[in-house]
Amino acid sequence: MEIYINENLIVSEDITDKKDILELVESKLEDEIIDKIHLDQVEVSLKYFQENELDLDRIDKIKFESKKVEQLITETLKEAENYLPKLKKASNNSAELFKNGKEADASDLLDKTLEGIQWYLEVVNGILSLIDNEELKDKGNKILSDFTQALNRAMVALQNENYDYLGDLLEVEMMEYLDKLSDFNQELLEEN
Repeated sequence: MEIYINENLIVSEDITDKKDILELVESKLEDEIIDKIHLDQVEVSLKYFQENELDLDRIDKIKFESKKVEQLITETLKEAENYLPKLKKASNNSAELFKNGKEADASDLLDKTLEGIQWYLEVVNGILSLIDNEELKDKGNKILSDFTQALNRAMVALQNENYDYLGDLLEVEMMEYLDKLSDFNQELLEEN
């Protein structure tokens, strides 16, 4: 089996243990992280590679594509910058639906909105773990902590079927935190 990082062949011997392969690849990366993996011609994620049983004996070539940490952070923050306004709109729409007594539609939209928020929170947590600026880390962690508390209040309101209160939370408090996250996202972009 041949193992590549980007276009560079790093080994052409039979290593059949995924852990050994990843350790070898990571030892060759400097200020880079694995972005994509190709098993022969099939693209898979790092998570897929790590978590699934793979018959490596049947694979001729594994190609790891890497990116500089800064480049990946910038790309992710720009994607988030475009995504946050959609989350704000969805949160507002959910609030309106709850206030108008359309709980089923509101709940469906809220579920999708929360999935998007979860994605963003995971992204920010990942980025915070990679940056060196302690002041920004602390600020980000505080915003995330406060936002998580607001999300918890929203979940309690949903469980208690207190839809008017939930609508208010989504319309006011969630907007406030999504605005703070948007501003923080911009700060991270400027820092990077």
